[in-house]
Amino acid sequence: MDYAYKRRIKVWGRARVSNDPEVVARLMPKGYPAKGERAILFDVSAWDINCPQHIPQKIDLAEVAGAMAHLNARIAELETEIAALRAQLPGEAN
Repeated sequence: MDYAYKRRIKVWGRARVSNDPEVVARLMPKGYPAKGERAILFDVSAWDINCPQHIPQKIDLAEVAGAMAHLNARIAELETEIAALRAQLPGEAN
C-alpha cells in the first residue's frame, strides 16, 4: 500500500513459512542487528493494480514535519520583514 500516491497492488497466491536458517539469512537486510527466526515465502499466482478511488491519502509524519519546519521558518522571516517595514512608516513608534 502506498498511501502517499494512492496506489495498491492485490496479490493472489499461497504463502508458506520457512524455518530454514539459510533462507532466513538470505532475506535479512545486511547489517540489521536482529536475528531472523522464520520467513514467509509467497508463490504468486496473480496480481492486479487496484483503483485508487477509496484509498485514503496519508502522508508520512517526517514529511509533514519537514514541510512545517520550512513554512515556520518562512513565516518568521516574513514577520521580521513586516516589522521592519512598519518601523519605516511615518508616525510609527519604534
